[in-house]
Amino acid sequence: MEWQPDEQGLQQVLQLLKDSQSPDTATQRAVQEKLEQLNQFPDFNNYLIFVLTSLKSEDEPTRSLSGLILKNNVKAHYQNFPPAVADFIKRECLNNIGDPSPLIRATIGQSEPGFEWVRLFF
Repeated sequence: MEWQPDEQGLQQVLQLLKDSQSPDTATQRAVQEKLEQLNQFPDFNNYLIFVLTSLKSEDEPTRSLSGLILKNNVKAHYQNFPPAVADFIKRECLNNIGDPSPLIRATIGQSEPGFEWVRLFF
């Protein structure tokens, strides 16, 4: 059975993503602390890939931000991901590399010099 988010957890992640776009320093600090806490739970990465690839009703900047946070998590913690989480992320990336949105396609395929996050999966 394919992973599905808990609705309450999904709403919390969406609110965190929206809060992270605030220019307020205190809000940014609180978001960073919450992200550090959530990174202790591998399932958090499933929520991030779900927002990026499946929540087409969300605005593109929020979806893209979810992907950028996921990219950082993959870069820093991939070796600690349970196989089911890594497989789900890989499958969702492959299934959505042709997203209609140029921003989402760029986020899924985004790389930086010396690091291509999607290539970690292959």
